Amino acid sequence: MAEPSENKIHDVAVIGGGGAGTMAFLRAVLNGDDSLLLSGDATTARKGRATWVAEVDNIPGMHGLKRPITSTTKSTLSWLQSQDWLRDRAAQISASVTKLEKQGDIFVLHHGKDGEGRSRARFVILATGVMDVQPQIGGSIEPIFPFANRGDILYCIRCDGHRTLGHDTAVIGNSESAIYIAAMLVERYGLKPPAILANGTDLQLGDEAEELRQAYGMALHTEAIQSVLGDKKTGLAGFEVQGGATVSVTRAFVSLGLICYNELLTGLDGQVTSSGRAVVDEQFESSVTGLFVVGDLVVDRKLQVYTAWDGAVDAADSINSRLRNERRKARIDQFRSQTGSG
Repeated sequence: MAEPSENKIHDVAVIGGGGAGTMAFLRAVLNGDDSLLLSGDATTARKGRATWVAEVDNIPGMHGLKRPITSTTKSTLSWLQSQDWLRDRAAQISASVTKLEKQGDIFVLHHGKDGEGRSRARFVILATGVMDVQPQIGGSIEPIFPFANRGDILYCIRCDGHRTLGHDTAVIGNSESAIYIAAMLVERYGLKPPAILANGTDLQLGDEAEELRQAYGMALHTEAIQSVLGDKKTGLAGFEVQGGATVSVTRAFVSLGLICYNELLTGLDGQVTSSGRAVVDEQFESSVTGLFVVGDLVVDRKLQVYTAWDGAVDAADSINSRLRNERRKARIDQFRSQTGSG
């Protein structure tokens, strides 16, 4: 790819190298816009949802791929690197953006260790994503990870609900979403009513959700989870809660909310919801002119690869339309000046 330059003003800078960011970068490059991808570093990769997705069953073509999101993004960047006719339009920096400024119509991106790097762009597409809140078990989130890596602990019912077929299940959560996920598991997959593990927190249910819990016969455990039963070889066997009771299950969903990586947006006073997700218009432009947000960070969008891709294309195309209209107007103005017309 082209070598980045601090003095250059790119048409588009994309922040985030996951599925949404890579799609936005690819589309911007194919649109003919001078594009820069800031794909993050090892720390941002560990914090990204895409890194931990081991398999994807609900998207055609991804069956059987290991780490499908990271593998497809790497192959796309490798392909761009191999295309001589596209290479000059595409630059990549493997660093995280620490600060985003707007100076007039230009965005300044501070990146790298201590933010010493600088890049500039007319437009920015933010694809920094979200991460699921993990349950604290014995004072740590670590006990859950071996079972999440196996696919015994799940987070997205649309992605992985089918993986519960034939299993006893639980939902870890203390809000109404935990009840509705549990109900959907029964309704879609014919499971026995899942247990609800509030993990030592107050259960925050309205009358309708509480009535649904009782109607489906969902057992409620408000005690803190003391330990996860089973091991990474044989799989999840259940949970021990405070007081010694055992909840025997072989699959569990976590429903505790999201960590939204929105600091670059809110640093420019961009609008977010109370949950931290970005408010955007139909073309995915935020309340900050020229700053677009795509992927899981966007409010009221499915947390799915295909919706992330779709939004990324819309954002890149909207930017390209503005750039082309500017160039078209400048060409017409030049023509009129030269010919004395108009």
